[in-house]
Amino acid sequence: MPEVEQGPGYTATLAAVGRAVHAESERPLVADHLALGLAGEAGATLMAQLTSQLPEPSRQSFGLAFAIRTRFVEDVVEAAIQDGIGQYVILGAGLDSFAYRRSDLSGRLKIFEVDRMESQRWKRRRLEEMGVGIPASVAFVPLDAEKDDLRAGLDRAGFDPFAPAIVSAIALTQYLAQPAIERILGLVASFVPGSRLVATYVVPAAELSEMAAAGLAWTMSQAEERGERFLSLFRPVEFDELLMRSGFSRVEESGSRELLQMYLADRPDAQLTGIERLATAWV
Repeated sequence: MPEVEQGPGYTATLAAVGRAVHAESERPLVADHLALGLAGEAGATLMAQLTSQLPEPSRQSFGLAFAIRTRFVEDVVEAAIQDGIGQYVILGAGLDSFAYRRSDLSGRLKIFEVDRMESQRWKRRRLEEMGVGIPASVAFVPLDAEKDDLRAGLDRAGFDPFAPAIVSAIALTQYLAQPAIERILGLVASFVPGSRLVATYVVPAAELSEMAAAGLAWTMSQAEERGERFLSLFRPVEFDELLMRSGFSRVEESGSRELLQMYLADRPDAQLTGIERLATAWV
């Protein structure tokens, strides 16, 4: 029997559809014209469901949550480039489209997309079907972040251990057990000075409003039904302490209040649940 190709996970598809929803807004923070195509048939089905089932304000809030974190990460990457960093490691790359639509930045970087081999096969096939070329600056690093040796995988792909790097770990930590998170953080903290990490993490229900906690419970149940159970949640002080113990010298936190002030100060009606936070750490 021919091998059945495994598509992207639920989380990757959901994030791509969220970016696609936001791209249709009047003033998008990120105009990701590749997101829906990368998500394939599952993405088109989910987009149709959202369009038919959610009122427009709810749909736009859904899209904003994914777009605002993408914008934040890409701004961190741009700042890293301005500081002379020329390597970008995307952990759990999923359907991230940075390398294929941000030619203004990707041409100045060596980009390492880290993900499971089957997910990378899907993505490369979708890019080919969409007529999107893969830049020579992109290296695919096939491995399982939970089990495999990230350092060895990066080395095989041509990562320069003597040059600084920017590393992103978006929508990843909640799916890893803490020992795996600690290994990744320790490795990134061992990169040469000037390197930095931008990561998301999910906070426990006790840190949230009643409405946000209900949303977290629904999100976790949906993920678990699809085999993507949440394993690690952190209070902000816990994640910051973990970063510092791992060897980082400085940490900055960005939650919903900071993100709204940074990007949507002129839109007092905009809302984020606060389920997910962003941390930026420097070596």
